[in-house]
Amino acid sequence: MNRTAWMLVAVSLGLVPTSAVAQRDLTTVTRVNLRTGSNRSSAVKRVLPAGTHLLWTGAMSDREGMLKAVTANPPRHTGWVAGEYLVEGAPAAGQHGAAAGACGVLRWPVKTMSDADANAVNRTPAGVTIASLRALVAPKVRPQNARANAVEKTEFGVSGQVIMWGQEADQDLHLVLADEHNASRTIVLEVPDPSCVSGASAAVRDSIGQARQNVIQALGTPPQRVTALTTPVRVTVTGVGFFDFGHSIGHPPNAFELHPVLSIRLGTH
Repeated sequence: MNRTAWMLVAVSLGLVPTSAVAQRDLTTVTRVNLRTGSNRSSAVKRVLPAGTHLLWTGAMSDREGMLKAVTANPPRHTGWVAGEYLVEGAPAAGQHGAAAGACGVLRWPVKTMSDADANAVNRTPAGVTIASLRALVAPKVRPQNARANAVEKTEFGVSGQVIMWGQEADQDLHLVLADEHNASRTIVLEVPDPSCVSGASAAVRDSIGQARQNVIQALGTPPQRVTALTTPVRVTVTGVGFFDFGHSIGHPPNAFELHPVLSIRLGTH
């Protein structure tokens, strides 16, 4: 019995929610908690190993960044998972990590300027400092397919030095941008893989592609985990404001990022 047929039978028996049928395949990229509720502090139902295949029911908490999913393989369990630990697609047979070439899921339309509000982004970069971006107040509600506030409708221009970088499981290049006078003051820059940008305008997609090319040309092959550079590299960058959930390497307390990066000059003085 193929998966679709099994799902229809399972729904009729009440084993999985109706909303799980024909929903998206997801894979966990690390060990992650399956929780009973949509709060990040909800009780842990199960601990899922990296490479767990899930089916997303379509439900998401805009305040917590938690996605409701059902495990695809028996024994099946329904619960909530922090979206930053998930990528699109099912793992190949015998594969224990993320799906090869997988793209992100959590707020992915916003991260790639493919969301309903993308045309509202002011494309004239506002010059700012790293300190001012770190001081922004994070919104309580961050929708999956819409901008959370005016900050996420603004393209910013900022300078600093990249002190760490690497490629993440969702194929983004993750760069840690530090204040030149205080390396502990950082924000995050994210440069998507153009192959994961499906709904943006051609101009935006081209800008992302050029930015990614510039980074790789300057820094080389990206490491598969975020790694410190031997020598920090000065950059001037523009990108759209974005508030993530949770915290990754280099995130300030408000989890602010420029995502996506739309232009970057490395080695500038």
